[in-house]
Amino acid sequence: MPGLQGDRITPDTVGCWRDWAFGWNRDQQGDGMYLFRYTASQGWRIHGRGSAFDCGDLGIEKDPDDPPPFCSWQTG
Repeated sequence: MPGLQGDRITPDTVGCWRDWAFGWNRDQQGDGMYLFRYTASQGWRIHGRGSAFDCGDLGIEKDPDDPPPFCSWQTG
């Protein structure tokens, strides 16, 4: 997949939520989570890499009944 540049995502860490997918590189210290997003026009694309993502910045509304497992919400 474009953007991984030789990094490996550990298969048992891969998960999906709606049109998002995430996975961890267990060999990476700190920011080892990769976040991908699917669109019909582009398919799967890497969205970013980090240790957590602020879902408010991603346009994902906070829903306590269906929380994305890769998100945090910053309070300001």
